[in-house]
Amino acid sequence: MDPDRQWIKAWSHSTRQAFLDNHRIKSFAEFLQDLRTAPYHLTRNAVQYLVDVMESYGTDVVKAFGEPIPRFKVFDAPYERSSDTPLMGQEEPVLEIYEALKNLVLEGRADRILHLHGPSGASKSLIVELLMRGVEEYSRLPEGAVFTFNWVFPRGEEGASLGFGAGRSERSSGPDKAEPESFAHLPSDRLDAKIPCDLGDSPILLIPPKERLELVRSFLEGASQEDRSRFVVTQHLQDGGLCPRCRLICDALLEDYEGDVDQVLRHVQVVRRFLSRRYRRGAVIISPQETPDALGRPLTLDASLTSLPTSLQHLNLIQLTGDLVDANNGLVEFADFLTRAPELNKYLLAATERGELALSVANVYMNLVLLATSNERHLDDFKQSSDFASFKGRMILVTVPYLLERRKEAAIYDPILQRISRSKHVAPHVGDLAALWAVLTRLNRADPQSYPSDVGGLVENLTPYEKALLYDGGLPSSDGRYTAQQLRTLKEMLPLFRDEFRDTPIFEGRFGASPREMREILYSAVYRKAGSCLTPPVLFEQLSNFVKDKSLYLFLQLKPEQGYHDAEAAVETTKKEYLKVLDQEVLSAMELVPEGAYAALFDRYFKSVRASLRGEKVLQPATGHWEEPNAALMAQVEEYLGVKPPQHRFREDLLGQVAAWILENPSDPLDLPALFSSHIAALSKGFHEKIKGQVEEIGRAILAHGTPAFSALPPNVQRLAQETLDRLATKHGYCHSCAPEVVAFLMEHSYDIRPT
Repeated sequence: MDPDRQWIKAWSHSTRQAFLDNHRIKSFAEFLQDLRTAPYHLTRNAVQYLVDVMESYGTDVVKAFGEPIPRFKVFDAPYERSSDTPLMGQEEPVLEIYEALKNLVLEGRADRILHLHGPSGASKSLIVELLMRGVEEYSRLPEGAVFTFNWVFPRGEEGASLGFGAGRSERSSGPDKAEPESFAHLPSDRLDAKIPCDLGDSPILLIPPKERLELVRSFLEGASQEDRSRFVVTQHLQDGGLCPRCRLICDALLEDYEGDVDQVLRHVQVVRRFLSRRYRRGAVIISPQETPDALGRPLTLDASLTSLPTSLQHLNLIQLTGDLVDANNGLVEFADFLTRAPELNKYLLAATERGELALSVANVYMNLVLLATSNERHLDDFKQSSDFASFKGRMILVTVPYLLERRKEAAIYDPILQRISRSKHVAPHVGDLAALWAVLTRLNRADPQSYPSDVGGLVENLTPYEKALLYDGGLPSSDGRYTAQQLRTLKEMLPLFRDEFRDTPIFEGRFGASPREMREILYSAVYRKAGSCLTPPVLFEQLSNFVKDKSLYLFLQLKPEQGYHDAEAAVETTKKEYLKVLDQEVLSAMELVPEGAYAALFDRYFKSVRASLRGEKVLQPATGHWEEPNAALMAQVEEYLGVKPPQHRFREDLLGQVAAWILENPSDPLDLPALFSSHIAALSKGFHEKIKGQVEEIGRAILAHGTPAFSALPPNVQRLAQETLDRLATKHGYCHSCAPEVVAFLMEHSYDIRPT
């Protein structure tokens, strides 16, 4: 067999098997069998379905502002499609959405619009997009199966046997008549007409409301305890009705069959419905347009009606179209909701309250989760409108701010930097530093008057950089600026800092550089220096250039307040952060001391401090003897650290930090290098002050690297310079092109040495 033909045959077989496995087509009787097996799943309204989608993917526990919070895995984009973008951070708004949906489930009706608002680029639409993707994937699973139905009418002799060609007496039968055979599985060539339900409604709506509820409750008696506990009598189940066209067809068939429901249900073909945003099935995004969201038009003169049985051709059938019709039994997003003409939104007040759309041709029952997204500026304007009070009662407002946690913000830039790295080397720390600058532009200065008087001074002096460290789970460096007790107090106050502006118009994360602007900055930095790698110094140049024209962006026009909302100062703060990191990397690459020597030295120092304060002795591993604490070692380390008298206060603070850490992490082993990383870095820096001359000599040699002056240097200096550059590449991720560049940046800004 031809290989191509063989492939097509295999594809055909797998598609056929998938079709059968998914039970794509059923009779109504077969649907009832499924309903008996899964009464909860097949009677869910749209809100219950969306909640189940979020829960079905599971949750992880992550940290948000230092506290554990569930993260729904559906927002990790766990799909096969590579174009899906995961949501970074935003666990709090997502949890708020989930809790709001759960409340709507308890109420049994989706009578409010979930309105996501926040600054541009804060991931509002991405949240909705991932919910829609989750709905799409879930609808393909057995537990997420959704069904709708068509009306089918056979042709020829079978058509006559429907009763349309026979007398009434011939159609009558006794109570013991055999169950009529369904037309659901007839092939298309044996059908005269197939009329789908425009709204994609569930076949359960064919059952009258009272009997429907009784039937479901009887099926629930044999269901699992979990399904019984989740079941809620929803408005959709209790009051939901057929669309106008299906109602007319059903009533006409009942009349012609003299109320014989069995005969009517022969015409029902139940089909599996796979939700899809691309194909507008149960997931639709409505852009700010000037057209109605739903329309109905009569089909009386439509040519397709001529194939219907004679007794149905007189019906004034209606076709429903529009965004809300396509989205029914799913979810819809009104993108940029408040930029639409207000008249186009007012119908939603009644529609959400009653669950019905009032069209010119009929009232249409809807089963929808309504979501809206808006820019914060448009919401501010809308709040001044006379219509706001009416809409407020029909909306659940969810604030989606910019991220304030540096690591989560940096994760947004990873895909961007990966794309850039295909054509240009990206040096270490670029994404992290860009994230730090972005977060610094978004922070608000804490108001000391909002805090207890005994910590007012501590709050007043908190810098944007220190607040960013706290939000990211770290602590400011205890370089004498804060005592151990003050550091513990700052960490305990983190929830207060987080919530201070939460319910105010100037919520933290409303202003600042957006991820969209950061993407523009990163891509612009790529071309800032031809042939150069994308390095932190290049990023700083681009940031400095970006903040010059303050008329372009609102956050650049805000009045600076002690370093807050000061984009230029944030650039300098970010530079200082990098210079500290870079200094340690360069000093490490020079290997003037063995790797890990500073951590080992600090460990010995800490043991002596602890023993000294407790009046104990220290076990010396080399000799196995217990000896007095090493006073000379403690003095030397404290000299390197720049500890000012009285030294005992500094030592007590160290023990206090360890005690606090143990209380917070009782099951974890103590990691001194991680807990006191800033001290170890300062120890390294302090030691290198003693050998500053050697560092500067190697630094000058690196600045001369690649020039005639380099060959004139002593061979051992050349060797040290080359080895330093090599280690920056192998140990720290720089390349041989950008390593000299970053060393030159360090020499200029930290050692005041410039290339000659």
